[in-house]
Amino acid sequence: VEAAQQIGSDHYFNILNRSFLALVYSKKGRWVEALTIGEKALQDALSQDGMIAPICEIILSTIFMEIGDHREVKKRLEILTALEKNLHALEKDSDVALRSITSIKREKFGLKQEAVVQEETGSYFFSVQMFGPIRVFHREQELDATSWRTVKTRDLLAYLAHQDKPVSTDQILEDLWPNFDPDKASALFHTTLYYLRRLLQQFTNKEIIIRGSKRYQLRPGSILTDQRQFKEIAHLALEKTMTENLANELEAAILLYRGDYLEDLDYQWVIPVQEELRNLNIELKQKLAVYYLKNKMYSRAVTHLHQLTALKPYSEEVLRLLLTAFAEMGDQSAVKKQYTVFSQTISEELGLQPSSEVSAFYKKICAINGS
Repeated sequence: VEAAQQIGSDHYFNILNRSFLALVYSKKGRWVEALTIGEKALQDALSQDGMIAPICEIILSTIFMEIGDHREVKKRLEILTALEKNLHALEKDSDVALRSITSIKREKFGLKQEAVVQEETGSYFFSVQMFGPIRVFHREQELDATSWRTVKTRDLLAYLAHQDKPVSTDQILEDLWPNFDPDKASALFHTTLYYLRRLLQQFTNKEIIIRGSKRYQLRPGSILTDQRQFKEIAHLALEKTMTENLANELEAAILLYRGDYLEDLDYQWVIPVQEELRNLNIELKQKLAVYYLKNKMYSRAVTHLHQLTALKPYSEEVLRLLLTAFAEMGDQSAVKKQYTVFSQTISEELGLQPSSEVSAFYKKICAINGS
């Protein structure tokens, strides 16, 4: 307060008051409010000229010490040590001081200058690959494993990216912390939410996670996911008659399916979604295979049908399509081999034999091709 009086600015009083308010919340165990208010006060201090930023840093360090986050305390102390060496700049040139402080923060927290001071210019702030291993990108820069404070931080972003509508706090706790005591789960959620917001703020000044009526969602249009792209193309294609252009669009959609949906996440709510999207991928591949067979594009049909045999090893429908493709290509040895493999698979794993319809179909193909 004395520092603010010496400077003689209401802005500093306001910032310091909020910073000390954060400390009060911390003493009462209200960690989320404390961190939110404290971080905002520090950001405002830096945006003024940085002169009271060291005080805000000290208060934040104290809050993290109260929480028991010693890793963060260590980072803050490193920043403060560096700031001490540059305090003489505060007396000479406030602009130089601000540049010095923000430079130190970028260095210690791994921030890029353009991420701190520039507005986004693209349509989306982030893109998330949700098929296969989760990957998050800001423009073309991937957020690697070291970017995530905890695995739950990454999981929370993936969870919110998965939602197509605002989701309640209770639902989030049930889905991401299902076996925890409610109070403990709530504390973990708000801490994780704080970490995620801090990470996203390194890349944009926009508030990516928005809250209303105790519900959370990602800012509409802020994040692009391969899952939404895949579903939009897929559902549109399944309603239309197949054409060459539509086939090309489906091929592009299938390329997005790099593996099971959110395969890194081990939660019950993921399982039915994985199954739904896996079946949708199968449906698209089968539709493409039928189209390629009809248009005598046999090698393309075989490519998808081979993949389908791995996904649906007991499907007689897939077998019939694959036998048809091989027969049309004149590859009778492939016809025999595929039928033999199918017969052995269902015999060994299910104790069954091919149906009479499939057996008759196989014999008919062999007869037509003279073997």
